Amino acid sequence: MTMINELLTDYDRVCLTKKAYEGLNVGDDFVVNGKLIGRIVRDVYAQDGMQAYVIENQAGRRDEVTVLFKGSSGLRNGNATTWRDEWLNTNWPIFVAMLTSRPKLPSALKTASSYLNKWLVEFPDAIFYIYGHSLGAINAAYALANCRHPSQIGAAYLYEGTNIWRLLTRRQRQVAGQMRHKINTYVDIYDPVTLGYTATHKMVGKLHYVDSLPISPIKQHMWGGYRFDDQGRLLEKEVDSRFLQSSQMQTRFLSGTSELAQFLSGKDEYRVSDWKKITSQKLTQVKDRVFNQTFLKDFEGQDQKLRKEIDQLKQKDEKDE
Repeated sequence: MTMINELLTDYDRVCLTKKAYEGLNVGDDFVVNGKLIGRIVRDVYAQDGMQAYVIENQAGRRDEVTVLFKGSSGLRNGNATTWRDEWLNTNWPIFVAMLTSRPKLPSALKTASSYLNKWLVEFPDAIFYIYGHSLGAINAAYALANCRHPSQIGAAYLYEGTNIWRLLTRRQRQVAGQMRHKINTYVDIYDPVTLGYTATHKMVGKLHYVDSLPISPIKQHMWGGYRFDDQGRLLEKEVDSRFLQSSQMQTRFLSGTSELAQFLSGKDEYRVSDWKKITSQKLTQVKDRVFNQTFLKDFEGQDQKLRKEIDQLKQKDEKDE
């Protein structure tokens, strides 16, 4: 009997991952677009902010377990707790570690690894399917790189996270490399959170380059640029000059921002409220240097031209009919 996760479309999997941001309760059925994924059996909110859900499905010949790592609540929706746990204690340290190439990682990543290995032992006969978005994708990627039972992993689907390859040890890279064919990593180059990806195997999983169009940064990060066909398949494309340009820009940024890294690494000197005020000023610098507005505007101009040409072709076809 085929696992339910294997029957999902790309659209279903995105909808599944989005549910991490909803109010989920242990004991409830977990349903995605009318498809029963299983029953929620674990809801973890660790002290360091790592959050995940475990969904078990015993309907088949072999148990199926879906692990859903939750991403950050966001700059707009976060409160003092989420700022501390998800941004100050996790996202910023990851960002600083990438800037300085010193892998001093936040505990949430290690916590995610511990829980995944614990669940693999707890459900020894089950096949696992891993999902995560943003910080959830980062936690999932790190957990997979530390997986002690890779044969139990059926597949993983990681959306819009940062590439943490440069922060992994040689052993962790070997583990991730062994499961590369099982791990699907989705990258929208218009989303500035997808930092550090290159057209190489130096990443956790295999690259899915999303054929997206630019919108506002926050909507972009929340799958806003994703497009699907009538069968629920995600529109993707091969690595092109745009991807390579974006990758080169990010590489230059990561290798030339020691001053910014020094500032970011000093967050412990501030209270949360003060840090938010200070970073609001610095974020403009980050935006200019990371997001490269001129680069993105060029992208947007090209895409607007493309959309105009498509609209003209559609109008012509309608007249011909």
